[in-house]
Amino acid sequence: MSDPFLLIGRLVMVLLPPFMILLPLALVLLVPNRAAEESARLAVRARLVALLVATVVCLAVWGGLLLTSVQWPWARWAATFSWPLFFPLWFGLAWPLIRAKNPAREDAMDGRSQASPVRTASLVNRERTSPVTRGMWVAGTLVCLVGPVAIAIRAVHLFPIESVDGAASLFESPEHVRWFVFLVVTAMTSLGLLWLPRVLRSMLLEAEPLDAAGSRELSDLYAAQRRRRVLGMFWINVISPAAISFILALAVWFPGFGAMWGLVGGFAGTVLGGMGAVFGFMMTAERAKIAEVRARLEQLPQP
Repeated sequence: MSDPFLLIGRLVMVLLPPFMILLPLALVLLVPNRAAEESARLAVRARLVALLVATVVCLAVWGGLLLTSVQWPWARWAATFSWPLFFPLWFGLAWPLIRAKNPAREDAMDGRSQASPVRTASLVNRERTSPVTRGMWVAGTLVCLVGPVAIAIRAVHLFPIESVDGAASLFESPEHVRWFVFLVVTAMTSLGLLWLPRVLRSMLLEAEPLDAAGSRELSDLYAAQRRRRVLGMFWINVISPAAISFILALAVWFPGFGAMWGLVGGFAGTVLGGMGAVFGFMMTAERAKIAEVRARLEQLPQP
């Protein structure tokens, strides 16, 4: 591996986490505030302050780990793999704030801005129409557990039975500390599967306003978009922790290739983060197109 390649890899490892942490705030700042009412504008400002504070806290965590790595090298890995902080910042704070900045479009997409007093609704229980099968849940769970199990098995080599003398042996070397930190990180990333069913359920029950005639065209558009949205969210929340766990497991089993695993992790983080952002914008664009179709159907003469 050449020196320039090593330098690029290290730069990616150092710069990726702050880039991913700052990305939600940057995207929010690019969206103009179209809230008309003063109360709504104040709510937007309060959400923006919350996002700003959370971003600063995440940056402080990353910076603290980076400074700690000067004395404890294992902290460098924790700093490198702090880029998943992007997801709670984006889904928990940034995306709701972007929606709050565009109340008119949200009203149109939810069917609250139409002039027609006539409404139709589908009586189908959409919770039972989830495209995520039981086989997918089993496969996703097993994939996410590969990394933590592989790291846990590594303890057999790091902690021979005859040398284990209690908790003190856990931190007897940087390699032991790295094993423990990576095991905790991979276990935490897999916990996302516990609340993923609730997230998917809320997506299935999201409002899908129909036109006055209850057009089949509109129902089919909603069904196709709902399927892509739920499946995409499911696989993103399976692939992301699985990739993190797998790379950390490789780093624990083959610590001699630390620079290469860092480069692989940085590249994987960039790809996964980009995939999540693109997926979110695609789903928003599709929902906006459906709102346009509904507006067009509302203009047609009703029988």
